Amino acid sequence: MNTEIKTILVPTDFSEKSNNAVAMATEMAMRHQSKIILFHVVNNYYLIDRSGKQVIGTEVVQENIQKAEDSLNTLKKSIQEKYSSLQVDIQLKSEHMVNSMNDLVISEDVDLVVMGTKGEQKLKQFILGSFSYSVLSNVHCSVILIPEGFKKYEFKKILFPVRVLDHLNDKLELTLSLAKKNKSIINILGISDQNDVKNLTTAYLDVKKKLFIKSADYTSDFLLTEDKAVHISKFSKEENADLIVLNYEDEESWKSFFSENFFKKIINYTEIPLFFLKPKITRKHTDKDLGNYDITLPYPG
Repeated sequence: MNTEIKTILVPTDFSEKSNNAVAMATEMAMRHQSKIILFHVVNNYYLIDRSGKQVIGTEVVQENIQKAEDSLNTLKKSIQEKYSSLQVDIQLKSEHMVNSMNDLVISEDVDLVVMGTKGEQKLKQFILGSFSYSVLSNVHCSVILIPEGFKKYEFKKILFPVRVLDHLNDKLELTLSLAKKNKSIINILGISDQNDVKNLTTAYLDVKKKLFIKSADYTSDFLLTEDKAVHISKFSKEENADLIVLNYEDEESWKSFFSENFFKKIINYTEIPLFFLKPKITRKHTDKDLGNYDITLPYPG
């Protein structure tokens, strides 16, 4: 799995949470010498009254498109005034957001989506899933979620949970790259329930050995718990971590409509950025890829 970050896609609705994600993406792009794509979706809809007369039509849609394009260009200009060497592109679409994002993953070779979140969700969002969770579940590349209240744009302490074995070496390679760019300390957290403690202990010790060989700056801890999401979030707060790096590969084993889902819980409880490593898919999406549910549900965050 390629863990380089060369192209960063930032969806924006020009809100405070989106602006915060743009600020994070900009700082990351400078450290990784990446390109940024600012991305916005315009709702392309028409309203018809009871008589069949079109109430909102082409003129309003075109006006909204022009406003969005102007806002994207203003945002681009403000970034380039501060970082003249940074390549910033804009993309304006009118299709479903996740469909459009996946098209851009293919056409622009996007490596990472940086997306702002509201942080703690209401009960309905927690059970059904927030919009950020829908993006995380369906976008075909890695995703980093940035809580609106998080205003630090360097990752000085990176939490590296060892909780699943899938693509662990890829996650370690990514974390080492992030640590090098940010001059970070890596905090290894082995975390397991009673059922898999032997395998995870072996993997945890192997990660420690590899970091020692690479002369990385790290600390290490191990926890036994049945609720990994809550304890990872709690540990990140206690250790003042700036980033948690997670692997998304085990979603199927946790996938649930209900609140037990690991990823819904950790998004809900965590107040710092979450980096989800996902394999990039470079083929066109289908309805099956979208999980057969409406990703346009208006869940903020």
